[in-house]
Amino acid sequence: MPIIIDGWNLIRSGESDIDDIEEESIESAKKLISYLKTFQETHKDAITVVFDSSREYLDLNHDNNTALSVVPARNADEYIKKYVDEIPERQRRNLRVVSSDNDIYYYAKKSYAAPIKSEEFWHKLKFKPNRHNKLKP
Repeated sequence: MPIIIDGWNLIRSGESDIDDIEEESIESAKKLISYLKTFQETHKDAITVVFDSSREYLDLNHDNNTALSVVPARNADEYIKKYVDEIPERQRRNLRVVSSDNDIYYYAKKSYAAPIKSEEFWHKLKFKPNRHNKLKP
């Protein structure tokens, strides 16, 4: 099942162990991407991470591929809604939308996608099957 993530919302959620200091925001994004790459070692789901503010992420050095895409957007919420809308309704139940932003969460739910709160996704991200330990960035 593909996953689309509201990047800043995930980084700044209560369960996040990423320190997000404004001057080091690119470092925060890099750390999240590192976690997601490790997550994909045991989960083969395609992941799209959307970050607000395209200007900040021009310097983010990540080669997008089918497994993990990083998308800078002027408005991550609008990008995620459009992404959901572009998927045929019958296939949306296979799309996981990660955000604790109520507007995005309930939009995904109303659109028949599978919304996941950021805090809940952090629990999945930190858990390695059969090893029960935290991911190392």
